[in-house]
Amino acid sequence: MKTETTLKNILNFTKIEHTAFSLPLIFTGAWLGAGNRLPALDVILLIVVAAIGARVFGMSMNRIFDRHIDRLNPRTANRELPAGKMDLAQAMVVAGGGLLLYLASCWALGGWCPILAPIPLIPLLGYSLLKRFTPLCHFGIGLCLALAPLGAFVAASGHPRFTWPVLLFSGFVFFWLSGADIIYALMDIDHDRSHNIHSIPARLGFNGALRVAGAVHLAALGILIAVVRTLNGGLTAWGALAVSAVFFVLMYVPAIPVPKRFFPISTLAGIAGALAPMVA
Repeated sequence: MKTETTLKNILNFTKIEHTAFSLPLIFTGAWLGAGNRLPALDVILLIVVAAIGARVFGMSMNRIFDRHIDRLNPRTANRELPAGKMDLAQAMVVAGGGLLLYLASCWALGGWCPILAPIPLIPLLGYSLLKRFTPLCHFGIGLCLALAPLGAFVAASGHPRFTWPVLLFSGFVFFWLSGADIIYALMDIDHDRSHNIHSIPARLGFNGALRVAGAVHLAALGILIAVVRTLNGGLTAWGALAVSAVFFVLMYVPAIPVPKRFFPISTLAGIAGALAPMVA
């Protein structure tokens, strides 16, 4: 029973199941790296394992760094570390396991992957610290995920000579997730202001933050249009882009609760956007 409880705590702590929602973005990078097709199955599997390891490491370090902040926020006080369901040593072991899984997968992929592997670790390690210094912290998590399709491109192509479509697509991911994180932070305006946590909602208020998020998401859609045009996408690609645009609009419908605007709506906007280059 204790082992089952520990496993449940680890899964809740890392939210490892959420990796599934970032996989379409990663597959798009691999697709573009392999010449508009999926690479070999072993490469795909290693890319997925690397993505899981990176997420476990990044999420674990986020929760470790934020454990005292989370304890003060009613929305997050029941997370594993502030609630005492997991101790700091266990959390560090989980983070270390994710790091080893990521590095081992990069080593197995070979070529440029182990050489470039340390680069994503910097934003993964530091993005959660940004909220202590700057309201632009949302763009830190956007950078973390924007590197994922670039990494998948290198794994599939064997080189870091990035093409315009994958660079543009990485830009789409950056602006999509950064804007979504601004919306996510709307839930914590009062807490962030009272505890000197920096965020765009805390700085600009609810409506001001929505305007910034809207501008960021308009940039994301503009870049996605450039991706489809660069790939000479057909009707199916434009259809996927249109679906993504609908979900982007839904993020700003006042009748929809903020938590649902972030998940699942923002997630579906990203997934639909990721499909556009693959069906171009």
